[in-house]
Amino acid sequence: MTDKTIEIKNEIKQMLNETRFAHTIAVCEVAVILAERFGADKDKAYLTALLHDCARGLDFEQQIIYCKENNIELDEYMKNDINPVHALIGADIAKRRFGIDDKEILNAICNHATGSENMTLLDKIIFVADGTEANRDGEDADEARKAAENNLNEALAPVMRIKTYYLKGKPMHPNSIKMLTKYNK
Repeated sequence: MTDKTIEIKNEIKQMLNETRFAHTIAVCEVAVILAERFGADKDKAYLTALLHDCARGLDFEQQIIYCKENNIELDEYMKNDINPVHALIGADIAKRRFGIDDKEILNAICNHATGSENMTLLDKIIFVADGTEANRDGEDADEARKAAENNLNEALAPVMRIKTYYLKGKPMHPNSIKMLTKYNK
């Protein structure tokens, strides 16, 4: 872990509550395991996972205000669902506050909440790590963990089911719908 990553970790710890920070560190651990397993850069996976939820210290109203103040455009789905909003803000915070300019890292932070049709290896790693960290329970998480032992793509559909909000009466984000259609076969 580089000095910069340690510095970011310490600052993020101050930004998040204890439960959310514990989740973030757990995602980092899984991301490193998946990076080793599938041939990605471990340091980059750790840093991306560390930054993926850095906007979670803001409540939804604060996130909406942040978007307005920083000209982050929200679509109709994001205005009603905290999950994709925090991903956009997380990438923005990573860039503005922590000076991260690696597009692969920024895209993976953006994609970890809703996914996208053409995910890179790092995108998939953060996406799956977020859905399969040790505290995540349920059949979908178990299915994703088992799939991720051999094939990262096979883990995407169960993680997508974890990340969708339609069961709570919220509309699914178009990217989520595309992901489920593509990988849930």
